[in-house]
Amino acid sequence: MSTSRASYRLYGLALESAFDLPCPHAGPVQPDVRLILGSAARFARARSEVPPDNGREWFRYRRLGDGTTYLRWTGLFEFLVSADGRRIQYRRLEHATDESLSVYLLGTVLSFSMLAFGIEPLHGTVVLVDDGAIGFLGDCGDGKSTLGAAMLARGFRIVTDDLVALRETENGWQVQPGVPRIKLFPSVARRLLGRGRCGTRMNPGTTKLVLPLDKAHTVGTAVPLKALYVLSNAGDERRSRTARVRITPLFSQHAFVELIRASFNVLVLEKDRLANQFQFASRLLAAVPVRRLVYRRSLSELPTVCNAVLSDLGRESDATGCNAISA
Repeated sequence: MSTSRASYRLYGLALESAFDLPCPHAGPVQPDVRLILGSAARFARARSEVPPDNGREWFRYRRLGDGTTYLRWTGLFEFLVSADGRRIQYRRLEHATDESLSVYLLGTVLSFSMLAFGIEPLHGTVVLVDDGAIGFLGDCGDGKSTLGAAMLARGFRIVTDDLVALRETENGWQVQPGVPRIKLFPSVARRLLGRGRCGTRMNPGTTKLVLPLDKAHTVGTAVPLKALYVLSNAGDERRSRTARVRITPLFSQHAFVELIRASFNVLVLEKDRLANQFQFASRLLAAVPVRRLVYRRSLSELPTVCNAVLSDLGRESDATGCNAISA
């Protein structure tokens, strides 16, 4: 824990924090978001507006009377996000660790600030292929980070994992760099990245690891987005058992629905947010191709999946990369 406040750059935002963040430092800059240690009294007042739980709820969310958002992960921490998104207060609970605090703070919690700024984050993993980025979108457990790690094992760099922040420019959409890390289960990390890669458990209730990545494996500047791949669900897999990998374009309403489903934050349902979400999806679809990627959920299939994605991008596959992720 730092004793002085420092500035950081993440998802295209400037953050100011006394808590050490695992992301690049920024020079003197006016912060978009300030991260502040909240007092017990302030959180006690906030909890007075939250209905009592049944003692079995892992996560609590409540919009308070003044527009502040209250968030709590039982036994770990609680947060207050101001209505304008520019101030986040945090308070540790008994089981919090530095790693778990930064994971939730720089993901779910920060997404509320992003929505207040009109930014619509997506749930996915993005890798850099040559001069452009490709994103893998899907639900929790669909294998986004695993596929990103398979591409990383081939030498492609990670732009962001889990939360995807996009910015529209005159030259198209750009992906803003995220936290330089990737989240994987231990067996997947060992298989794809080797036994020497160390990580920290995301929280005490899971074995999933947060693995820091160095500059050689990440991207530090915004990069153009050239394609999005929606990972298949279980129903798609059952219908495609005869095909090892299938990539098909998604058009109009099907692509639109998948982008809405891939929203990182599904808690905020106010009319203004939903209108902005629909406009964002419409503009993105007009500029970036969206495809469905269906494949069997097996680590042994990942070389074939990577080859199929690279071929779809018009790029030759790298046989050396296949060896890097094979048993």
